[in-house]
Parts: sequence; structure tokens; C-alpha cells
Amino acid sequence: MKRRATSLIKSPLAWQMADAPVPHSCFPRLAERGGTQLKTPRATVLVDTREQNPFDLSRFGWFAGVEKKALTLGGYSIADLENVCVVERKNLSDLVRSLTTDHANFVSRLKRMIAYPHKLLVITAALSSVKSTYPFSRCNPNQVMQALIAVLVSERRNRPEPVLLVEVRRSRNQL
Repeated sequence: MKRRATSLIKSPLAWQMADAPVPHSCFPRLAERGGTQLKTPRATVLVDTREQNPFDLSRFGWFAGVEKKALTLGGYSIADLENVCVVERKNLSDLVRSLTTDHANFVSRLKRMIAYPHKLLVITAALSSVKSTYPFSRCNPNQVMQALIAVLVSERRNRPEPVLLVEVRRSRNQL
């Protein structure tokens, strides 16, 4: 009679999640290295001047400040790291327009983002909103999802581009 091997890793169904996320440290800029503490300066977030309704990043406390500056690509970056870090943000209506009528321009922007080592595409809508009918457009949601998947899969062949779908609080435009 064979004995069943026990698994060293518990099933994900048995994992327990905390009710609230782990709070941030009071000192987010202290790091230990070889027994000494290194103080790293807080970064300044750059917001593109064309960004109409930028995120409210003040509640995080990680940043020294927020500056408006014309960026060559994306809506957000970090001061002095504009050639290394880029964040492109799309709300639902902008995403639908970018994947239908402005498809060529959107794909060329994503291709230019491949050159950046640190890049992120933030879609400020829940996946359920992307897959539902749109009150502002007669476009088919399946067409938009297929176009989004096709663009991201084709771009991932070269270098992976992280995508983040988030819901935004409409009152203060917060994550």
C-alpha cells in the first residue's frame, strides 16, 4: 500500500489574510546596510503638465513633494529619474478611446515605454468595469478586452510591462 506524500506548502485556500494591510513604517527612508543606517532622500514625484486630474499622493508621506513638468512619455515619473521610470495612467474612457480610435498612438507609446527599465501602466478602473457596457461609448467591451490583451501580450514578448488595475475614490482622486 502506497503512502500519500504530504505537501510542504499549504493550499492557498488555507492561507489567512489580515483584515488590514500592514501599516507603513514611521521611518520609510532608513535602511540597514552592514550595521549602519543609510538615510535616503525622499523622492519628488513629477506629474505631466497635460495630466488633467492627477492622483493625490499627499497621503502616502513617502515623497518630498509633487512638481508639474512636461514629460516626454507617461503621466508620472520621479525627479532625476525621468529616463529610468515612467508611469502611464488611463481611466476607463481614455482606455476605451486608446484601444479603439487612437490605437496606433497608444501602441507606439507602449513600444517607447519598453526602453524604460521601470515602467507601469495604471488603469484606474476595475476589471468588471472594463468588461461591462460603457455609458459613454457604443464600443463592444469584448473588443476592448481583446485589444488590451493583444497589446499587452505583444509588448510582453520584448520586455514585460506591469499593469495595475485599481479603483479610484472619485471624491479626491485617491488610490
